[in-house]
Amino acid sequence: MTPTTTPAPATSAAARTHRPAARPALRRLAVVGAVASLALVGACSSDEPGPTPSASGSVSSSTSATPTSSAPTTTAAPKRTDKKITKEIKDPVLGHVITATTLSRNVPFPAGNPVGEDAFEIIGVQVTVKAGSRYSADVQPGMFTVRTASAATQVKPTAEFGSRLGAPLVAAKRAETKTGWLFFKVDRGSTGAVTLTFNRPAYEVSTTGVDIKAQAFKVDLG
Repeated sequence: MTPTTTPAPATSAAARTHRPAARPALRRLAVVGAVASLALVGACSSDEPGPTPSASGSVSSSTSATPTSSAPTTTAAPKRTDKKITKEIKDPVLGHVITATTLSRNVPFPAGNPVGEDAFEIIGVQVTVKAGSRYSADVQPGMFTVRTASAATQVKPTAEFGSRLGAPLVAAKRAETKTGWLFFKVDRGSTGAVTLTFNRPAYEVSTTGVDIKAQAFKVDLG
């Protein structure tokens, strides 16, 4: 049976204070329903280095100052590393299976796109997504986040690089399999293991009224 989509009714901020927000609806195989995704939040930030104090001195009339010079110091960008992995996330309710196959650290910023290069590191995660077939719930790139061990903030993937760093992951609809990259901008200097999280939104099965609660599925990528 062909899935149908029913848009969720709009509600005002006042109305939401008197009743729970409607969850996205799902369609089970051979029944009618609709599905929508919930928004996810991620942020990252970095502080600019502070000013460097200057020094001054004086020279007596009997001596002359000897000018000093020093070559400017530069810090080489960390070298990119690519690690093959097999790390799996399974959603037992919706049937999604997500497999991370490559973890890349210190991915170089593409030419002509230096904005944020000093403040951020690009982490790339290549994944294969097999969307479940039981419900009409898809898997969107925006449902993923990463966090390094030294950071307290979950970071959502960025789409600003397009396909310049690799073929990006696209949405996998019911029973589809998709492979692609997720790229994340984390604070430069972040250390420790990288954790990938699949943030499943909450759903409601329209034909039965059964609620499927939101849940975060995590896997340590190393």
